[in-house]
Amino acid sequence: MSFLLELSGKTQYTNPMKTVFKETNVPSELGFQIEFVTMRYNSPPHWHREMEILYILNGRAILTMEGETYHIKPLDLIVVDSSIIHEVIYELPQTMGICIHISKAALRQYLPDMELLQILCSPEKLQKRKQDSYNRLCTYLKDLTELYFIQRISYPLSSSALILQIMAVLVDEFSIPAPDTVTAIGNSQLGRIEQIFQYVEQHYKEPIELQEAADTLGLNKEYFCRFFKKNTGMSFLQYVSHVRLNHIYQDLLYKDSSIQEILEQNGIFNHKMFYKQFKETFHCTPRELKRLSKENPYM
Repeated sequence: MSFLLELSGKTQYTNPMKTVFKETNVPSELGFQIEFVTMRYNSPPHWHREMEILYILNGRAILTMEGETYHIKPLDLIVVDSSIIHEVIYELPQTMGICIHISKAALRQYLPDMELLQILCSPEKLQKRKQDSYNRLCTYLKDLTELYFIQRISYPLSSSALILQIMAVLVDEFSIPAPDTVTAIGNSQLGRIEQIFQYVEQHYKEPIELQEAADTLGLNKEYFCRFFKKNTGMSFLQYVSHVRLNHIYQDLLYKDSSIQEILEQNGIFNHKMFYKQFKETFHCTPRELKRLSKENPYM
């Protein structure tokens, strides 16, 4: 199985690591945004102020957050809480699903302490006693899909009612008091992470020294390592490798250069280690990916 990174066309593609913040434009009067989307492109590492519910209708996805990896299959849902850095890689050639962003601030009218709760809901870490509640959430999302395709005049009312029902189940069955480490994190810390992301993006083709990266934030090397690991779930060197792999993945899909040339253009010279990491990350070899790119009409 192979997975596609965020691209904007056959011959031109966007920079997947350009920014870690993603604006979702949730209407303030509603407090949520529902998107039924065909996911031909991936979501690179990013965060947003709103909570996100991802429900897969067709295809599969791999979601990574806080150092954990989740495999989402059809009719699965997963919740990404607000201000959590996460990445989603979708199955080739395309995946269909629902992406819902919900503002916790807007829910204060119902629950004044909503922002002090952390929502934890995923199929892979589901407790047996929560199975019925999880199934109820999936039923609501299935109903939401049917409402969308029928598109009655009452759709705005019906969809809003379902979102509130979904939130009620999440609060009652899948919420815990937010740990201090979650409630304390602010935009300033996330801004620092974004600085690091941008630094790596500018220098990933070169040898990157840990000390140089720490110097960009004015931090000593030891604190920098702890800070990065705590806020991203991976070490800094793991992240650098992750960035290089992602760029190589894109180039293999959308450039005519040889595999050898692509590796060297992206700062990879230890080919044996690269091939092992690539197969572990994308579940295919570079050669298989290049062949898939030529054979698939969606790409």
